[in-house]
Amino acid sequence: MTTHPLALGVADAYLATVDAAVPEFVEALYLVGSAAMGDFRPLLSDVNFVAVSRARPGGGEMAALAEAHARLALGRPAPALDGIYLTWHDLRAGPLAVPDGPCVRRGRFLASGCHERHPLTWSTLGANAATVRGPLCAGTGLWRGPSDLERWLLASIDERWGSWLVRDPADGAASLATDAVERTVLGMCRLHYILATGVVPSKSDAGLYGLITFQPEWHRIIDEALRIRREPGVACLYETPRARGRDALTFVRLVADDARTLGVGPSGSGPG
Repeated sequence: MTTHPLALGVADAYLATVDAAVPEFVEALYLVGSAAMGDFRPLLSDVNFVAVSRARPGGGEMAALAEAHARLALGRPAPALDGIYLTWHDLRAGPLAVPDGPCVRRGRFLASGCHERHPLTWSTLGANAATVRGPLCAGTGLWRGPSDLERWLLASIDERWGSWLVRDPADGAASLATDAVERTVLGMCRLHYILATGVVPSKSDAGLYGLITFQPEWHRIIDEALRIRREPGVACLYETPRARGRDALTFVRLVADDARTLGVGPSGSGPG
């Protein structure tokens, strides 16, 4: 898979800045998400990364990393870096055993957080990571836990998507921003895709999956989400933001309800 040159440019700038601030600290750098799946969109996408070191950063290294990320955010505000710092042991131990640690959210460095320390990140590393520095993930003894991924996805319907599911389409639709339509519609299609197949798709591929999986009455809102992601300059498929938001919220509820039927069975595996 070819990595978008803009994403690679951000990764190179990151390595140059962090290497100068904390020499030899980052031993491997992997890009995940859209940058690794051939679905990077400069106006929408962050550069999602996993940086790997021999040990967790000490106090001086933490301060140097924070300063390095502040310089990066000031010099290259978009696309933003978004990712986590792990050790080689963390990669092998897996997300259920990894404590909170250094992470970057929308370019902002945090000394400790749970951000992206979940089974989906490890699954993406195993299947789609683009290696910028270090060995291929397949040779690192990377943790794999498909049943844990399924459980996490099912829990995320309420925990991560709950705020969308409780919104009344009639009352809350008007305030649903354009990027929120793209994020919620394609994000929920992606969740359903993973539960149904065990494969982690790009957002665009998840949208195409939605078109062949769900009834034609939902095709317009899926096409609209794909338009926002892939062709933002093309005219909106809806006459009003309210109508678009209403369909988006109703569709998200529909997919969430259907995704729950694809859950993990008593044996720890998904539906047969």
